[in-house]
Amino acid sequence: MDPIVWRNTMGQFATGVTIITTLDQEGNPLGMTANAFTSLSLDPPMVLICVDRQSATLTELAATGKYCVNILEKSQESVSRQFAKKGGNEKFLGIAYHAGETGLPVLEGCLTSVECEIEEIREGGDHLILLGRGLHIHSPGEAAEPLLFYRGKYAALDKAGA
Repeated sequence: MDPIVWRNTMGQFATGVTIITTLDQEGNPLGMTANAFTSLSLDPPMVLICVDRQSATLTELAATGKYCVNILEKSQESVSRQFAKKGGNEKFLGIAYHAGETGLPVLEGCLTSVECEIEEIREGGDHLILLGRGLHIHSPGEAAEPLLFYRGKYAALDKAGA
């Protein structure tokens, strides 16, 4: 199957946008934009993320054994774009964050953030699937709208049909 056709087909499914954060082996913050994220289980509380095997962050995720899923709010498109670039710690320049309960970077201004411990890593084609147990939730408590990704572009909820 043509990879472009496959990508365009999968782009028909609207997703939220997250920043996955972790720490490198020296304790420096790392992060990447991801929309391959979903809730997996209520009991125990689990989520999964899918990470490209070519991602520079993947090695550090596996070594650290934990990650934080930061679910972006609609005003954070620039944050998503900044973390989508190649590179390391410079992605955090100008980004407000604090250390969560596990020491992981928790981004400010997100809808919510979930600190997770990796329980299992599975094969998934050109990606690896990281199953994580939810350890801590950070929610600001304010009602806000999510940043969405649809057909290769950022999108927003259309409240007219709600």
